[in-house]
Amino acid sequence: MSLPLPVIPLPREEPGSFSFTEAEIEAEALRLQEAIQQHQRWPLETCRGIAPITLEINRLKKENDVFLIAHTYQTPDIIYGVADEVADSYTLSKAARDAPQQTILFSSVRFMAETAKIVSPHKTVIHPSPEAGCSLSDGITAQDVRDLRAQYPGVPVACYINTTAAVKAECDVSVTSSNYLRICERLPGDKLIFVPDRFMGAHLQKALQGKKEVIVFDGECEVHAVFTGEKVRQWRQRIGENLSVLAHPECSADVLEEADFVGSSEKLIHEAIRLGTVGQPDVMLITECGTAERVMAEAEEELNLYGACVMCRHMKATQLEDILQALQAPRVDQVIEIDSEIIARAQHNLDEMFRLAE
Repeated sequence: MSLPLPVIPLPREEPGSFSFTEAEIEAEALRLQEAIQQHQRWPLETCRGIAPITLEINRLKKENDVFLIAHTYQTPDIIYGVADEVADSYTLSKAARDAPQQTILFSSVRFMAETAKIVSPHKTVIHPSPEAGCSLSDGITAQDVRDLRAQYPGVPVACYINTTAAVKAECDVSVTSSNYLRICERLPGDKLIFVPDRFMGAHLQKALQGKKEVIVFDGECEVHAVFTGEKVRQWRQRIGENLSVLAHPECSADVLEEADFVGSSEKLIHEAIRLGTVGQPDVMLITECGTAERVMAEAEEELNLYGACVMCRHMKATQLEDILQALQAPRVDQVIEIDSEIIARAQHNLDEMFRLAE
């Protein structure tokens, strides 16, 4: 599979810093290389370099009863080296809620770690990279939602899960890329306010045309905004009619119109793998490049992945060493704390998401 992908993060720790035997390190390196399935980009020597760190993280997780969850957009060494569960936002929010462990380490961006704290306020939630934000969650405030409510009194407000706890507390329900259409269809009335993603909002406007008026906030994901319909058409001309285009709903309308399949990160992965099993190996993934890396690792059939890879700088902010440090001695800013009143109001928002999505 040929695809431009981000530079592999090199370990900052020396292997000698840990007390593992050469045999243990070699076995872990072989496990990592086999799991990642990118032998050119992740050669055995690179895997040997990170093996002591993954071994130490996994030892500390077990010793301290920590549940480590990672979003699909994290790097392969985190996903296949140390994560206990990997998925998209909706699945991970349920995983955080249902995990028996009382400490959650969330390798992701800040709003996701906040979401874990909202659904499990009694648990300790650690976020290794407090600086890892999100253009969507950073682009809207609680006051913005209050202003919209004042402008459209009585109209339900749905927010994409890519929002802060304070914003969720002002909204009626959260949605994710796997359930936004189903939930918004089920909200009462013939009007709906959707924040903050204008691209997903435009998709809702089209899908609900004649059923609901959708009022949309003007925010966007800086990663998915890069893709255009013209670029997709150019790739179709190069590759031919057999190219299957799979797009995330955070993309613009002109991209979604060109797509053969639209879905969440998890659904894109499953569809790409399915296409390989039915003899349709030419696939273009319109989303963050971590999705392509998971497809390469998990597909049993050979796939030809086309298109430019766009990396989320926030999702790639976390490295193994950050996770290790947060497990060893978390700083105050790495432990998620949210005002109890905001938690209570945001909990109602997320409870509605779980109720309406299932």
